[in-house]
Amino acid sequence: MSSGHLLVLGASIIWILFCMRFWYAIDQEHTWQRRFIAIGAGIGGGLIYLIGVMMLQMLKEPPPPVVDEETEIRVTPGKHKDEAKK
Repeated sequence: MSSGHLLVLGASIIWILFCMRFWYAIDQEHTWQRRFIAIGAGIGGGLIYLIGVMMLQMLKEPPPPVVDEETEIRVTPGKHKDEAKK
């Protein structure tokens, strides 16, 4: 796993932990608020990971072009300027 993937994974985990901190702070009587926070933590963490991995793919350098050494290159002689005037 590259360092970029670890950073994206770390950001996703930090988001989930941040949301779970609010989940613990909300009183247990407010079950719907706690459920929405938990759903937001899961969806947000997943989106952070998905978008981060997509951005890493966009920033990746393309591979160098492959040069086939067996390909023959032929050069035909052209006309000189003096011969073209005749």
